[in-house]
Amino acid sequence: MSDTTTNNNSNSSVTTPVTPLVLEDENRGVSDEAIEASLDGLKHNTLKTSYTVLNTNNPHIDVNTQWIHNKLKEKEPEYTEKKNMSIFLGTWNVNGKKPSEPLDLWLKDPQMTIQPDIYAIGFQELDLTAEALLLGDTTRSLPWEQHILSSLQGDYVKLLSRQLVGILLCVYVKREHKPHITNAMSDIAAVGIMGMMGNKGGVAIRFSFYNTTICIINSHLNAHLDNVLRRNQDMRDIAKNIKFITDDGKTINIYEHDQLFWIGDLNYRIPLPDQEVKDRIKKKDFYNLFLQDQLYTQMKSGSAFEGFQEPPISFAPTYKYDAGTDEYDSSEKKRTPAWCDRVLWKTAKTAENVGILSYRRHELMTSDHRPVSASFIIKIKIVIPEAKSRVYQDIVKELDKKENDSMPDASISSNMVDFEEIKFMTPVTRQIVIENIGQVIARFQFIPKLDETSLCKPWLKISPIAGMMIPKEKIMLELTIYVDNLTSQAFNVNGESMDDILILHLENGKDYFISISGVFQKTCFGNTLENLVRYPHPIRNNIPIPSDQKKLSIPKELWRIVDYIYYNGLKEEGLFIESGVTKEMELIRDCLDSGEPFTNITFSIHSMAETLIRFLESLVEPVIPFNMYQQALDASSSPVSCKTLVSHLPAVNYNVFFYLISFLIEALSHNQENKLSPDQLAIIFSTVFLRPSPLSPQSQYPPEAAIVKKRADLILHFLISKDLL
Repeated sequence: MSDTTTNNNSNSSVTTPVTPLVLEDENRGVSDEAIEASLDGLKHNTLKTSYTVLNTNNPHIDVNTQWIHNKLKEKEPEYTEKKNMSIFLGTWNVNGKKPSEPLDLWLKDPQMTIQPDIYAIGFQELDLTAEALLLGDTTRSLPWEQHILSSLQGDYVKLLSRQLVGILLCVYVKREHKPHITNAMSDIAAVGIMGMMGNKGGVAIRFSFYNTTICIINSHLNAHLDNVLRRNQDMRDIAKNIKFITDDGKTINIYEHDQLFWIGDLNYRIPLPDQEVKDRIKKKDFYNLFLQDQLYTQMKSGSAFEGFQEPPISFAPTYKYDAGTDEYDSSEKKRTPAWCDRVLWKTAKTAENVGILSYRRHELMTSDHRPVSASFIIKIKIVIPEAKSRVYQDIVKELDKKENDSMPDASISSNMVDFEEIKFMTPVTRQIVIENIGQVIARFQFIPKLDETSLCKPWLKISPIAGMMIPKEKIMLELTIYVDNLTSQAFNVNGESMDDILILHLENGKDYFISISGVFQKTCFGNTLENLVRYPHPIRNNIPIPSDQKKLSIPKELWRIVDYIYYNGLKEEGLFIESGVTKEMELIRDCLDSGEPFTNITFSIHSMAETLIRFLESLVEPVIPFNMYQQALDASSSPVSCKTLVSHLPAVNYNVFFYLISFLIEALSHNQENKLSPDQLAIIFSTVFLRPSPLSPQSQYPPEAAIVKKRADLILHFLISKDLL
């Protein structure tokens, strides 16, 4: 890497490539299309962090109502009856095609012996146009939804539909069931760095069907034979990021349902020679072919879709066809046939497993995929109102009977909880058990220490924070430590020890003190730039040099990441767009903290690229400090104002800013190979270069398009103007 960029206020220099990509209009802003394309991902990331920490202030909790609710749930079999209902799940990658043939062969298959009570229909690649990918245009869904209704005729009504770029999920129910459906909600999860610029991801719809909860996910995972780990990561990211928020603020994840169905173009392939696969298809040797299927082997090893099941496959692979024919891919690429299109399910331990009615493909030829469907029988729980009322009254009577004026008593399994080693953004949970050993009801609640308002340190989560037990009843308490960039400064910079004391208070009884301890593994993530440049040696197990000694110009960890990408990945298509693999990024982070060479581990360039994004995102304070955030927005319309603003950055921030800008300009010089555009890089890196303080009102809501544009314009000026470097 050549040339040098230096802050005039600093004695240090940073070596970076500085050949700007010169465009015709150097004063233009980021296009509205690119801004719109990023909004879904940005809003989703703002609303949902990877791990939610509860408010640790002392709230009021009605433990009686909570206890009664839990007891009602336990006794559910006593006031419900089970009835068989059927659900049809269909998935089809339509390859950007518009509807041109009736859907009856798929949705009203003559082989169906039972008319479904629920239809869940998923599409992928509904729209491959630039408008859809850039503008989030969803108009292509309307013809397909009309086509579905024309096939289902008047027997069904739409419950809900949700779309993410080309991924569409529609749920229809029989008219007679609509009044018995409650809590219908939907969510999306885009995959890729920051959830932006990609057409892969998942959409989900959940609802209560009588007294049974159902969740359906439609997803489109990463393509190509060798991207197995990426597909596994996509699945985990979608499962983690889809959350449903109830009216009372409760969060429901996908696994908190009686029945969970996952459909879509999962894109797993068959790693055998093309001709061998085709020969086995001709012989209808589907069983032995299935044993080589990537999804089957990944599920068997527990690497993806853990706990899910799939009906037996007895049909030919559904991809890739020459559209409109029965011939597998005859193009130059000759894609090997594969079962890309799948239907999986997972039943909760507390629910009764489904019954399989059918699993088949259908001969619609519009696309290069064949549609697939699966039908199941579900045991639906239907509440018997009189029985529920009787059970409720019995529970209340039991509660009243236990109430008296005696002193409650309890025991806890341990008053010392050692979490041992804690890593950045890696939650660790420990359990302790509280038991009512007295003769009366015991109500407990964690309370703050004297002169404090919080129950515990901000990096600790307690669940539940209050409850009630009848005599001999036990409750498991979960204590979770999770250190993110909001809480890491205490350990990475201030050198605080990881310990706390919790007070568990028994109403009308005594207090119990629980000691919490752990050892935080110091890391360059969740750190400050000013602190990192004081570590010429690996941060783990070392101490910073005195502040009056000469510091590094930029953090060495940042240099290592950029240097690796510079020499190994600038021409990689999808650089900074495609997401990395979490396990690989954890290994990279470990090398950065320990000083171990990258040659000791195996990872993709996309994992290293996302590590760069995540490193910047994790900084306690961004490259453009919080106190300059509004100034940066105000300056964004003028290149000269932007240059003036950056000149006032602290020395290390200035060095990092121009080091990274120069690197991004170098990446853009290879745009013929990596397909990157200045707009894309400006949007992605602006989200981590400048952001509002987490304590400010702006950080509590998703950014508006105008703010996203201002942030991106500031970065864009430096990427396209030869006069700003």
